Amino acid sequence: MHFRSYLFFILAAVGLVIGLQNGVFAQAQVPDATESIGDKHAWAQFGIGSWKLVRVYTETLGANGQVESASITETKATLDKVDETGYSLKVEVTVEVAGKRFQAAPKYVAYGYHGELHGQLVEVKQLGNGQAEICGHHYATGSRRILINSDTAQSISTVEYSDTVAPYYLKRTTESIDNETKTRNYHSVVEVVAVDMPEKVLTEVKSAAHVKTIETFGNGTSKITLEVHCESVPGGVVSHTSKQLSADGKITQRSTLDLVDYATIAKTPEGKEPTVGRRRLFQGRSRK
Repeated sequence: MHFRSYLFFILAAVGLVIGLQNGVFAQAQVPDATESIGDKHAWAQFGIGSWKLVRVYTETLGANGQVESASITETKATLDKVDETGYSLKVEVTVEVAGKRFQAAPKYVAYGYHGELHGQLVEVKQLGNGQAEICGHHYATGSRRILINSDTAQSISTVEYSDTVAPYYLKRTTESIDNETKTRNYHSVVEVVAVDMPEKVLTEVKSAAHVKTIETFGNGTSKITLEVHCESVPGGVVSHTSKQLSADGKITQRSTLDLVDYATIAKTPEGKEPTVGRRRLFQGRSRK
């Protein structure tokens, strides 16, 4: 595969690597006078300059199930800006293919708190109270519908939100409708399957949630992802395993993600000097 095409694919997948899946769990609650909409968001709850470095190992499989190509992608995402409407990240990507390393120019990407890109229209409708069952326990939730409109499609999500249990959005079902054909070109179900699970995050054991995502695309292909989310790490996601399936159910691609390093800076009220509560667990850690 030509490297430029491969890098385009990798950059298109950066959303998952840096925690855009937190667009799936982005807080859709309308803020009151005392709480910002970003206070519990996986990125915006941290101070400017907080960052995370992850490594993704990806294999592409042929029709016979044999590995045809493999790559290692390291992505560093740094929180660049935060305000009441959303946040932006500086993203630095390095790809290793066939023993050669390629570094892309840094990119800046901006998102709203509902997962929308800059300029997309968002409408949130409260649907009443609900509940989510996780490992036999029932959690009270607020149900809501989120509509995101773009030039090419409309995304409709129904979500169950809890303000007490991380990662807060406990279930989200989304479908995307093509504006021209009026047909569904994407469907996903994202649900938390376990909460308050112990997880080794670098050198510490932290509380984490396990999240399952099943995506179905318009061409019949699908993708299954299992993630571990840790609220104390920028972007939330600290590991994942993922497989992509063809329309006839054969695995065409698989990947794993691991957290390499991260640092947090405490978020401070506007007008005050930032507190450099920078936490980095592996000082001087070598990166292979």
